Amino acid sequence: MELNTKEVKRICIIGIGLLVSFCFFSHSFWLFPNNPQTSSQEEQMVRETLDRFQEGIEKGDLEVGPQITTEDFYPFFKGFYESLAKVYSQYKILFPMEIGHLKILRSGKAKVELYINPAKNLFIFTLKKENDQWKISHNESIRFPLYSVPELPYKDVYEIPTDKKNFMTAEIELNFMTRVYFTLKEQQGQEKAVHFFLDGPGYKVAMDAWLPFLEGAAQFAYYFVIMESNFYGSECEVIQADYDEAEVFCSQLAALEVLKRGHAVPKFSYAEYTRLLTTIMEHRAKHCGLDLELSFENTSCRIKIKRS
Repeated sequence: MELNTKEVKRICIIGIGLLVSFCFFSHSFWLFPNNPQTSSQEEQMVRETLDRFQEGIEKGDLEVGPQITTEDFYPFFKGFYESLAKVYSQYKILFPMEIGHLKILRSGKAKVELYINPAKNLFIFTLKKENDQWKISHNESIRFPLYSVPELPYKDVYEIPTDKKNFMTAEIELNFMTRVYFTLKEQQGQEKAVHFFLDGPGYKVAMDAWLPFLEGAAQFAYYFVIMESNFYGSECEVIQADYDEAEVFCSQLAALEVLKRGHAVPKFSYAEYTRLLTTIMEHRAKHCGLDLELSFENTSCRIKIKRS
């Protein structure tokens, strides 16, 4: 039987359509293989891990912690989990936990916005799948609230709150100090590492430029408080100040708060960092014709200043 041109075209179009359909469905089967776990199913499994986290804390079950956490992260997570479990199980109260945004990323990790405690403290949990179970592999208490790519052009840029901006500035500076100090200490010794941070002459020049009408101990005290409060968000106040003597009290020194929260490696010990800070401050005071006495307790700091 002979086919005319129209029939040939019709058969070709049908064939192409079938081929396209086959390719599309083949591609779909490649993306979603047999017996798939859909996104919603995976999200439900993530929620089940978080439910175990909540239940374990309420019951004070310390065995749950390592079961829902990756082996490498548990040493960092242990104190956090056990402190919550101790408090909530001891007083037999429900552990408030609210799941905000939850997303499984293309990397295979899950990100969860979690609010806990009556104060709704924010934590961002990262989970990854091990042996068909989602396990907590990291947690942070920070995030910028962008949950998808914003509409373009992106002009209404998210404004970081002042307290977070201050903390980030303090964190960046401490991280820089940590890298430089431990690198120089390993390569050239502790004396060279400490010497790198001694900036007395420059500190004196900056202080005279910004506070040209103040002198002596008072000038040093007010310059320190203004810089610490504005750049890093330290909670400082000048207790007493005149030409000869001054006293500053910081109920929370930002760098010490960053040090307390951080778990980077390498990391300053509390004693080593406060020794370094004392040496830096004494060097600055010396170039201003002053003597200093520093004392520390937890994240607070007291500075007594006298003319030499």
